[in-house]
Amino acid sequence: MRRSSALLATAALTAGLLTVPATAHADVTELRLTKSFDRLDPERVLTLTVTAKSASGVTDVRANLRYAGAQPELYATLTFERVAGTANDGTWQARFHPDIDKRPGRSGIELLVTSADGATVTGNSGFLDCYETSVTDVTTGPDGIDADHPEVDLHGRVMVQKSRDVAPAPVPGTVVEGGAQKVTTGADGSFGVTLNAFNPLYVRVPAQSPRCDTGAYGKTPAIDKQATETSARLTTPQPVAIGTKASVQGTVLRHGAAGLVAAAGVTVEGYLDHGKPEQKLVARGWTSTDGTFTLEPTVQKSGPLTVVAADTAFLTGSQAPAGTLDARQPVQITNGNARPEPGRYGDALDVVGRLVSGGNGLAGVPMVMEFSTDRTTWKKMATANTYSDGSFYLTTYDSKKDGYWRARYAGSAEYMPAVSGTDYIDIKYRTQWYNFNASPEPVKKGGTITVKGQLYRFRAEAGPGPHAPVFVYFKKAGTTTYKQVATATTDSNGWFKKTFKASGDGTWMAVYTETTGYLKSTSQGDYVDVR
Repeated sequence: MRRSSALLATAALTAGLLTVPATAHADVTELRLTKSFDRLDPERVLTLTVTAKSASGVTDVRANLRYAGAQPELYATLTFERVAGTANDGTWQARFHPDIDKRPGRSGIELLVTSADGATVTGNSGFLDCYETSVTDVTTGPDGIDADHPEVDLHGRVMVQKSRDVAPAPVPGTVVEGGAQKVTTGADGSFGVTLNAFNPLYVRVPAQSPRCDTGAYGKTPAIDKQATETSARLTTPQPVAIGTKASVQGTVLRHGAAGLVAAAGVTVEGYLDHGKPEQKLVARGWTSTDGTFTLEPTVQKSGPLTVVAADTAFLTGSQAPAGTLDARQPVQITNGNARPEPGRYGDALDVVGRLVSGGNGLAGVPMVMEFSTDRTTWKKMATANTYSDGSFYLTTYDSKKDGYWRARYAGSAEYMPAVSGTDYIDIKYRTQWYNFNASPEPVKKGGTITVKGQLYRFRAEAGPGPHAPVFVYFKKAGTTTYKQVATATTDSNGWFKKTFKASGDGTWMAVYTETTGYLKSTSQGDYVDVR
């Protein structure tokens, strides 16, 4: 039976890393592999050491070595000997002389540990066989640089050493990478690259069998730091609701050789109450290539906002006030509504709703009713305070134009202002019937019934409603439904008259239907007894 596991890159294999089949008994525990390989030792000996515990006892420890080429090659199997402890808790060791000429580079190690219960635990690791490579004689120049001239020339030599008893030798014709550059070493292993000191002064020599990879840092020349100037402005209108984002925009400039120029890539931080014990970092960002930046702090409290441009290797920092945050609790108007719809000219018009903050109503605060014909210019129409639950009821009788209605809360030192949604109300003139009558009463069957009445319209000045359409309805005695029986038109004085043949008892009624400018009006019913 074989159990699988994975060995760490550090060559440590522990019980916690084992993957054991559910049907297997986890007999081998605390399994660990360590490697010792001194690449400068003339003997070049790889020593593998395994420690493990087993209730039944470890019976065999082996390792298969595979060359990690395009086609992995099994080239050696090592048998371990116990060098300490017991089969139940012991240490096993194997030694091997790798051949760097045949198999330079990485080889894989497959470890197999068998216990007396017949199970085998496996794990994988590896080792690297290459000659030690180094970058020596590293120099940098010029002696001084600044933000306008950050270029640094880095020179060095690539050397390889096969063992301690052999002196390092130059490596000609190998690639050296520095920044975006790739150069090739000369016959004496020397090279030179030009790097930008805004980035690390580092060169890398990739591995090339049988050499190991290597790299080196160059010393940064003295830097003449340039002063900076920071400007900042809080662009979000104040006050601003707690929990929302504010916007700060600004620029960082540096005093370059040609005067003030953009300082790119500078860290900028926004602080509330900067310089005080309670100062707090609220936003961080970086300048763009043109030196501009935008910070978007989440608003939590009021206070002065300061932007600080950080020191860099080439620049001295600076700071600027951005403005003062006026943070207030957010509020909203819920269930806002204007009524009735349509509105009645010169009659009561209401705007109702509820003012809340954090789900709770705000009691006893002033609300304003506003009106506009264009949703641009608003006129105050009424005021009233909210009730204990935050609800409000605003009323005006100055309802004489079609237009938009809303409620507004001006805010306070603690709470944000708030405006409700707008509600369009079509204002219409009221109408009313006067002197409506169906006669005579009683009337003989087959006789004539005259239905008449006068329609009034309540405009700025009340008066008769001329040339208006009228619908005459009749409800037969003993029924509940009115039926339209005739139409008529009022005369210049608002009067209409219509005659009918008396056929049965019932109630007569006149209706003026709603139009674009006037509200509906229904007369009272008039009962006529037909005998």
